Amino acid sequence: MKFLKYLTLVFAFFFLGCEPCDELTLEVCGGNEGPPMVDLIILIDQSSSMGTIANTISNAAVTALDSAKMECPTDLVTHFLAVDGTWLGTVFNTSHRQFIYTAQGTTVPLASDVVPVGYTTELGAHAIEDLSNFAPWREGACRAIFYISDEELDGSDPQGDFANETAATKDAIASAIANEVTVFTNFIDVQNLGASIMQNYDDLTGQTGGFNLVTPTRSAVTSQLYIDLMPQIVCNSCKACELSQLMNAN
Repeated sequence: MKFLKYLTLVFAFFFLGCEPCDELTLEVCGGNEGPPMVDLIILIDQSSSMGTIANTISNAAVTALDSAKMECPTDLVTHFLAVDGTWLGTVFNTSHRQFIYTAQGTTVPLASDVVPVGYTTELGAHAIEDLSNFAPWREGACRAIFYISDEELDGSDPQGDFANETAATKDAIASAIANEVTVFTNFIDVQNLGASIMQNYDDLTGQTGGFNLVTPTRSAVTSQLYIDLMPQIVCNSCKACELSQLMNAN
């Protein structure tokens, strides 16, 4: 009997406490009443180890986008970029830095300006931070970055500097959330970099509404894989927008 009294008090508190709450409503993401606008940046690291599959990824991404447009109708604008470099003979013929400078009409201070211990072309977390802040996102559009790499998020040299990589990852997450950018990744784990590195990829994507696809080998990256993957990215690109609206509604 005493338990039932306590249970009654709990329910009474719950219902009376929520009586003045406003109804939770979410606005439509995507900027218009027709097919939602989606701005997608496909970003690849420019490390030498990616050279053997840059063309494969380029062809797979283009083919997969055609599939995504059919499966998930959107007003889609896509940009293909490489981290502080380019891959000749591919769609990744613009660096993320030049893309930002062109969009801004001038040079701007970037996270990627940091003097790296290793290689600037592998600083994926900094590039994601910069693009979140400075890419020419359309007003009201869903915003997504799909990052493809076989390196740590702060580069391969030195390997295993988890504290620095985690700090760079946290900065990228903060900028993505602030700008309502959903981050997706394809981490090609050919180097078996370990659980700590994987955790940063999972945090970067999971905390921004996206997901991390892990492929164990370069040969596992195929057109069919991306044909299956790309519709999920395009269709789920509004997650960060939805999460932001949910937080604002609360």
